[in-house]
Amino acid sequence: MRSGKSGELIEDVNAHKRAKMKVLVVKPAQDTRDGNQIIAKAIIDNKPTNIKLPVDACFVNSRRDIIRLVKKTHCEVFAADEVQFFGRWFVKLVQELAFERKMIVLLAGLDLDAWRRPFGIMPEILAHATYVEKCQASCFVCGRPAQFTQKLGGDPSKTVEPGYHYEARCFRCHVMLSDLVAESLGASIIKASNS
Repeated sequence: MRSGKSGELIEDVNAHKRAKMKVLVVKPAQDTRDGNQIIAKAIIDNKPTNIKLPVDACFVNSRRDIIRLVKKTHCEVFAADEVQFFGRWFVKLVQELAFERKMIVLLAGLDLDAWRRPFGIMPEILAHATYVEKCQASCFVCGRPAQFTQKLGGDPSKTVEPGYHYEARCFRCHVMLSDLVAESLGASIIKASNS
């Protein structure tokens, strides 16, 4: 959400490549927004603009996909973006890569979803991390530091919907999705269903 997390991951990946280390970069297969690349973007003149050279990433769906790529590439560094979309299997896998295979593991993801809830596996990923850098975007409404993602449009009950827009929002400007549903249905219907 324009916080710089993908940009930081790109910088770390490129630093390890400059050090002549073999690096494997992956992203969830469901994240098709930028094709097979990880791109750092910013809003410049009200348009999303790439601010760093992208890095190529392999789409993965499973532990098997990642292990196959690790063996094929003989990588020393494993990097993944948007890790909140991976399943619980991913937590054990990155522990195995870091602790058993002694690989450097670099991960980036959103810690909270649009409902201000811990996003997927992120709480466990953060708990096991050796080092955590929490990046913050600027609120798209007022410019203050933003802690939340605001989903604009689509089905408020779905965490991720391709084709819908998301914005970074601060405490003051973030609107809970349940409040948006209430507004669209009308307060009297919501009150009637609660009685």
